[in-house]
Amino acid sequence: MRRRPRILCLGGAVIDRKLQAFQLIRPGTSNPARGTLGFGGVARNVAENLARLGAEVRFASCVGDDPAGSALVDHLAALGVDVGSVRTVKGAATAEYIALLQPDGSLHVAAADMAILDRIYGPLVDEAMASARHADWLFADCNAPAEVLASLASQARESGIMLALDVISVPKAMRLPLDLTGVACLFLNRDEATALLGKQDDAKAAFGEPAALAAALRARGAAAVVLTLGADGCMADDGAGPVHVAAAPTAVVDVTGAGDAMIAATLLALGHGLPLAGAVHFGTIIAARTVASPLSVDDTLSPALVETFLSGVTSGPPLLPSAEGPRP
Repeated sequence: MRRRPRILCLGGAVIDRKLQAFQLIRPGTSNPARGTLGFGGVARNVAENLARLGAEVRFASCVGDDPAGSALVDHLAALGVDVGSVRTVKGAATAEYIALLQPDGSLHVAAADMAILDRIYGPLVDEAMASARHADWLFADCNAPAEVLASLASQARESGIMLALDVISVPKAMRLPLDLTGVACLFLNRDEATALLGKQDDAKAAFGEPAALAAALRARGAAAVVLTLGADGCMADDGAGPVHVAAAPTAVVDVTGAGDAMIAATLLALGHGLPLAGAVHFGTIIAARTVASPLSVDDTLSPALVETFLSGVTSGPPLLPSAEGPRP
């Protein structure tokens, strides 16, 4: 039996509200839509994906003292996630994310109330770093303040902790330090990479080309870079040369959570010893399953999918959902 990778996730725990319009969204007026309510947050989503895929997961975050926060924590605990580092903040509401989707499932606009997440950082970061010394990976999202992200990178560099960061958005890219040394794997998209590199004038020559963007980020100190390109897949670079990994085929139902699924599956595969390009390939497969699901985390994920991929066999469960019937 394979050893279960140990991964600590630090960051957002959020209530997701999604509204999908019946017709193309028209600004300035009411748009008929159907709504769903669930659990989200980048780090929380990554933790749930990892747990469903069979990793040993610890989650560090905070929630409000409300029914939504209690339900979120109970949901993760039922999946086997260690929630001992999730703090309940008295008098605060659990963070909330609201997404408005087009009829095809693509994101039109989103809004987020993440004020409570500022309570994560401080003693909880120190606790997480101590726990990470016994983990294969520490994953954090860039909801953290700039000084915390710089501290995480510095501590990871000094202690040898394998730190993975997800940039999340263009504004939050500006929170990262100029020196990315200590970041073992950086996940971001083209716009975020361009914004991050734009903090240095001499990086402008790299704009536009994925391979050049990844190389420029590695030159800034990141040991490995996974640059997501939407339908065009990913560019992966860990110093052995950039590798383009094509997106797995899928039918789009809802894009929410696809990037989180890709990160989780990639880190899990790295924890099993796969090289970066192979790990990202598995990440694109799990992302494709998530896109084909109405849920932010595909609830059909299982360790059997990991075993099928790692073993390179076809007798296990299908890695991608069938277009002719329900998913496994």
